[in-house]
Amino acid sequence: RAAKMEINSIYGYLIENRSTKIIISGHTDIVGDIEFNQELSEKRAKSVADYFITLGLDKSRISFVGYGSEKPISTNETEDGRNKNRRVEFKIVEK
Repeated sequence: RAAKMEINSIYGYLIENRSTKIIISGHTDIVGDIEFNQELSEKRAKSVADYFITLGLDKSRISFVGYGSEKPISTNETEDGRNKNRRVEFKIVEK
């Protein structure tokens, strides 16, 4: 699956750069109520964080946050746009 390949690639980078940390952010579209989307986005980000931990990345190097539907990157008016808004993003933090 493409997502796991991407995560594995990022994991490889993080292993090579031991002082680097990662921030994982989860996002949703606007379907559903605010509380549901907030919880879903947090679960989405946490599941990726947990996967990094199962790969062997120290949890002290990982943080995650859910933004619900607060930060769309596309329209929520179309299915394609909503699909783009359902995502996980990574921020690499170099020391």
